[in-house]
Amino acid sequence: MRRYKIDEKEFSEINITPFTDVVLVLLIIFMITSPFLITGSYKVKLPQSTNSETDMSKGVEVYLTENNEVLINSKVIQLQDVQWNVKNEFESLGTKDVIIKADKNVKHGSFIQLLDELKKAGAVKLLISTTRFETKSQ
Repeated sequence: MRRYKIDEKEFSEINITPFTDVVLVLLIIFMITSPFLITGSYKVKLPQSTNSETDMSKGVEVYLTENNEVLINSKVIQLQDVQWNVKNEFESLGTKDVIIKADKNVKHGSFIQLLDELKKAGAVKLLISTTRFETKSQ
């Protein structure tokens, strides 16, 4: 703190320029790293299957995470809002196919609730995504 005497009066002055610089640098770092934190936190571990087909048909991709979070277009939505969001996706894509990518640790009841909401939205074809389980041939 510096003290100056001007016209026989004392006053003190705090230099906040270094503090402002540090805050702005931290803000920039946070803005750059936050998208990576969000996208990396929604990893879905698909169940494995030996009869997995590689049908890459176009459809609305719906993710169901282990924590029962539903994602459509990388946007977390509530289960009761699935019907409305999927209907909007049907209109934009022009198809009523849905690709469900549910985590292998999802409870059966949550999965059934999601299927029910998708059927209410008018889904015609429901595809359940899995990863191929490689077997060793003898």
